[in-house]
Amino acid sequence: MNRCLLVIPFVWLYLAAASLGTTFYCDPGKGTPQGDGSAQSPWRTIEEVFAAKLVQLFNPDGTASNPAAPVKPGDTILLRTGWHGVVRISTGFNPLPLTIAAQEGHKPQVGFVEVRDGANWVIKGLSISPSLAPGPLQRRPAHLVTLGEHGGERCRGLVVADCFIYSVLDSSAWTAADWTHTASDGIWLGRTGAAHVARNNYVLNTRVGISLCAADCIAEGNVVANFSADGIRATRDGQVIQDNVIKNVFVGARDGDDNHDDGIQAFLFNVGTGTLRNVVLRGNIIFERESDGLPWPNHLQGIGCFDGPLVGFTVEDNVVCVAHYHGVSLYDAQGCTIRGNVCFARGDGALRPWVMLGQKKKQAEGNTVRDNFAHSFNFKADLHVTAENNASVTREEFQRKLAERLVSINGKYGELHTVSGRKRLEAGSNP
Repeated sequence: MNRCLLVIPFVWLYLAAASLGTTFYCDPGKGTPQGDGSAQSPWRTIEEVFAAKLVQLFNPDGTASNPAAPVKPGDTILLRTGWHGVVRISTGFNPLPLTIAAQEGHKPQVGFVEVRDGANWVIKGLSISPSLAPGPLQRRPAHLVTLGEHGGERCRGLVVADCFIYSVLDSSAWTAADWTHTASDGIWLGRTGAAHVARNNYVLNTRVGISLCAADCIAEGNVVANFSADGIRATRDGQVIQDNVIKNVFVGARDGDDNHDDGIQAFLFNVGTGTLRNVVLRGNIIFERESDGLPWPNHLQGIGCFDGPLVGFTVEDNVVCVAHYHGVSLYDAQGCTIRGNVCFARGDGALRPWVMLGQKKKQAEGNTVRDNFAHSFNFKADLHVTAENNASVTREEFQRKLAERLVSINGKYGELHTVSGRKRLEAGSNP
């Protein structure tokens, strides 16, 4: 039997169902709870829509807890300008994607987003911050966006895209304690489940920018600006972190914060040390600081993956500018590839970033390191490394690669982030 003949009709049915989805509307200014959700008679806020049980919520077995609700899988709820409360979904396993998005030309605001357990939810184009609330929220969120934190293995495909996510808009008056205790984390993708996505979000003024905590998650095209711990964390197998801009670290040990800050860090979730497999870190820009005038200066490790073994990692085409030794460092790496990265020192200090294969468990073996530029290289941990065409970095090579990466990222996601209106990297960012 030809299996392709079975697949094609299913795909067409899926696409047909998706194209027949209904669009509903929420308008905080002109809508009412008594509306029918149409463009002419919108509901008021997305929080009220869920509180009124107007969205079908499916259990893992495929039965809906409220089958008569008008909004169903495959539908879209468009939000208009104004305050919409919070998005809090306990359980909802959609067989087709259900989208909550900004209507074109509108600027909806929510305090936080939480999808505890479910599948196929898409959150798109919102401004997300508790600081936007007209009054204090019932609780301060630890993570501004939480997708799949309490899910089971069937928790899949939760997406946050094109959103502007921040603790506060202006952190210029923050103390060191504010940076460590007031700042929320940005995006938390999963604890269980798999394949959640953070795409083209602008994450501002957070403790940790983005944490990938379930297998096969993707973080791509995001900006993580102004953070006090780590930019992005990879903690499960099969994760992909690509085309992100990570910039501006704040506070360090002298300010009472003992976290060793990394642009991108990898460690086994909920354990700290253990085997991680098949993680891809590709095409990211990591910039310790765009300006010397920013408060609370601190040094940043670039790509620091210290607590393996790390098996089958691919680290390629990243641009790292930090005043630290660790430009790209993989410890106890096995069968990993480090290729085409550029590491350049910020400032004239003694700390100048390298590309390194290190070890804590004496398990580094069989890695390939080629076509990288850095101030130095150290592959002594791997007696059987394949090292080819690695060269000392120059300012010209760094600037060429930085410009090339930025053109590529801007070409995919835009020079200005769609909701925040901010550039991914400010003109004049200088090493």
